[in-house]
Amino acid sequence: MAKRQPSHGSGHAGHPKEGGGHGGKRPHGHHPPPYHDPDYSRPPEHPHEPPPNPRYPDERIYGSYASKRPPVYVPHPFDHSCFKPRKEDYKPPKTCEEPKPDLCVRKDHRALTTDEQNRFLNAYTQANAMGALGPLVDIHSNAAHQPHGNPRFLPWHRIYLLRLEELLMMVDPSVCIPYWKSSEEQAFPSWLLGFTPTVNLASGPHTVTRNIGAFATLPDATDVTAVMANATFNPFGSALEGVHNSGHVWVGGTMQSILTAPCDPVFWMHHAEIDRIWSVWQASHAGQNPPLAGAVAVMDPWSETEVDTRDIGALGYSYA
Repeated sequence: MAKRQPSHGSGHAGHPKEGGGHGGKRPHGHHPPPYHDPDYSRPPEHPHEPPPNPRYPDERIYGSYASKRPPVYVPHPFDHSCFKPRKEDYKPPKTCEEPKPDLCVRKDHRALTTDEQNRFLNAYTQANAMGALGPLVDIHSNAAHQPHGNPRFLPWHRIYLLRLEELLMMVDPSVCIPYWKSSEEQAFPSWLLGFTPTVNLASGPHTVTRNIGAFATLPDATDVTAVMANATFNPFGSALEGVHNSGHVWVGGTMQSILTAPCDPVFWMHHAEIDRIWSVWQASHAGQNPPLAGAVAVMDPWSETEVDTRDIGALGYSYA
């Protein structure tokens, strides 16, 4: 099995498991103790009843969190939030009326043009300004969905990425979430360094912070190769979630807490890379799927099931 990477986030008091260091890499003993470790051997329990909350107006994005009576001052749904330039050097934008491509092609962020970078930042900024981003972040903070530490991790976040992508495409249909191949790049995306939005959460406004490289080292290509060597889903998923956790701890700040991590746009790019790795593994491991059934197989607060997450083409996107 691939070596275990440290978890991200801060929560319960406690101590990291022994052996937190790995190989010749710097040990991770000085960051806040993790509040979860991947344990795919235990079947998740799954009681869940979403709270009524008028901050969630659009059922397509927020699923069962959507209020039946959204307040009039919140756009519902977020359609026709057309492209408005964030900077003066944009090329002429596409309009909301232009047809979407058959597949949303997620690219390595290093392959994006300056215009594509700006479109992503603009759509992210406008989704946040509409008050649509904060409620999506809040869903991630609700542990009742059990999106970490068990076989729901990969399929749940696959749907979570789709919801953000759909929200961004309401602003600009050309935008797809890029991925951050951190194991190869071994650096933070430079074009995001100055982008630290303030997101209004249920707990109050949160401004993105980072503490890059202070508490961990990034997993490298050797780590990813070890993950890919797993032949069955549970050890693969657990190892990949461990690699994912190290990326969160390495970025630090906002990314180090499950309650706030999705405020940082690099969260979505990091998870797109984790999802891409899973899609590559899936292609050569037919029939190896998350062992989920019944209520735990529903990716609440949305209606998609684990079976629905198996084919990214059917979900409407691909990776370049």
